[in-house]
Amino acid sequence: MALKTQSKKQLRKQAKNARKQVAAREDTVRNLLENQDLHEDLKQLADAAKHAYARVASNGPQALLQDKKVHSDLRAASDAAAGAKHHFVKPKKKKRGGFLRLLLLGTVGAAVAVAAVPALRSKALDVVFGPEEELDYSSAAPAGASSANGSAAAAAAAADASASSASKN
Repeated sequence: MALKTQSKKQLRKQAKNARKQVAAREDTVRNLLENQDLHEDLKQLADAAKHAYARVASNGPQALLQDKKVHSDLRAASDAAAGAKHHFVKPKKKKRGGFLRLLLLGTVGAAVAVAAVPALRSKALDVVFGPEEELDYSSAAPAGASSANGSAAAAAAAADASASSASKN
């Protein structure tokens, strides 16, 4: 039973594909019948090919290499064939999302660069969080500065004590 349903599904899919192909061929035949530009291109192709063949047939195979008129006829035939080809080939759809892809690629590239290069990383951190504060770790406290406990007098006394202990050593 499952085999029959599977084969029915396959037959439906094949029929659908066949309908699409017939519709595409109908469009091509309609284009052949109604398109005047295509008619002109095909007529030019046939005329140029006929003239080139007649010159080669009458003058021999050397005419194919040496005769300038044969070359111009073959060039005209190839131009006409290229013109006729454009009537049959459907233009390809443009891919969308180019800007979004570019933006995503730029973002990923910037993230990798910031992660890999220390100089960029420190610049990025400075931009985001502000520049680092540079602290002075010298032992001498400036005059009038308050200490951790808050009084200027205590800070001066601590500075004097540290200076006297340094001179005793």
